[in-house]
Amino acid sequence: MKIGDRLKFTRLKKELTQEEVAEGIISVSYLSKIENNQVTPSREVLHLLCQRLGIDNLFHEWMNELMKQIMLWYKAIIDKNEWKAEEMYEKIKKMIEYFNDAEANIYFLLMEMRYYLFMKNISAAEAAMMQIRELYNAFDHEMKYYYYKFFGLLYYCKEKYEEALEYYKKAEELFRLQSFPKWEEADLYYLLALAYSRLWKMLSCINYVQCALAIYQADYNLKRSAECHVLLGICYRRYGELDKAVECYSLAQKAAQMVNDIELLGIIEHNLGYLKSMKKEHREAIRHYENSLVYKKHATLADRFITLFSLIREYYVSQNYRKALASVEESLQLLKQHSEPISYEYYLHFTVYQYLLSRDVSEQEFEMFMKNEVIPYFQKHKKYEDVAQYAEYLADYYERCHKYKLASKYYKMSYDFLKKIIPI
Repeated sequence: MKIGDRLKFTRLKKELTQEEVAEGIISVSYLSKIENNQVTPSREVLHLLCQRLGIDNLFHEWMNELMKQIMLWYKAIIDKNEWKAEEMYEKIKKMIEYFNDAEANIYFLLMEMRYYLFMKNISAAEAAMMQIRELYNAFDHEMKYYYYKFFGLLYYCKEKYEEALEYYKKAEELFRLQSFPKWEEADLYYLLALAYSRLWKMLSCINYVQCALAIYQADYNLKRSAECHVLLGICYRRYGELDKAVECYSLAQKAAQMVNDIELLGIIEHNLGYLKSMKKEHREAIRHYENSLVYKKHATLADRFITLFSLIREYYVSQNYRKALASVEESLQLLKQHSEPISYEYYLHFTVYQYLLSRDVSEQEFEMFMKNEVIPYFQKHKKYEDVAQYAEYLADYYERCHKYKLASKYYKMSYDFLKKIIPI
């Protein structure tokens, strides 16, 4: 960050006008040129401006150490070291408040937003986003890189995957203009791969995740290598290359076991369950889902819901209706403890199966629920797999009722949405 940027940032933070800062020192127009880095002030003028703004020295020796601490904090976040990230956050926050350096302040605000996303505090991340946006004009290329990367992650967490990818691509353009460590390159590629995966752009996902994997393997980072193998497994599964998917999940499982990553093992077991479900190996699918829930015993409810839902669906498909209904009732009870927006999505999932399994619900009530709530919701949120599945359930219902025209309509809808996600 240049001298003018530092001065401008401090002035804006103190809510001072250019007139108030320049008075008795230089003209307002000259201060404007300094802030825009069009001229370099003399030592005397710079000293007076720093005094006016309450800055002891623009280039304290501690600056390098402070920036080093901020980047170590960021690395702890990237490595998903929650305990270390929390501890460093409190320490660095106090240092920032004490020294009040413009450049360090900006980096802290950027990394604070990333910290909130890591801690899954989306509302705090959004508040930080609004503050950061106001400072954008003072950013250099490196700051803008982090800005785009973290904004992309925020949109990803909000399930706005197209917007996330747009920001990630902007970050990638700026990445080439700076010098970053290899772990930062791998993290960016992995995030790009995740976004492409969510948008069902499998070839791009595979290209980026393989680039990330090569870096992680060279660095002997087993945890992140395992995450890459999981994502590759998902891609190959979607392509229908199930043997390759099994190979990827097996590699991920070995790496996760070596580092004893319980959270990752839960994810891997879940994906193995989904793979076995695709192969119609229902008993094996159920076993993997149940193993996943064991690993996810202390996970958040949101993380457990996806596996509970998959297990319910597997019980239903394998005609184990008693266990399916018991799991639905258990899940709906858990749902009452969950207040996040994702809860509505799972309310729909669980209620669909409650309708399918319960004898106390009228067929008309089921029909209205599917037509007016379930299918429109998943269409709006571009969850095409769910639309295809639920359209098929509704078509089955119409066929049983001998409403063949409506059955044909929803079978076609199911087929059309399947085409959006897999080549048919």
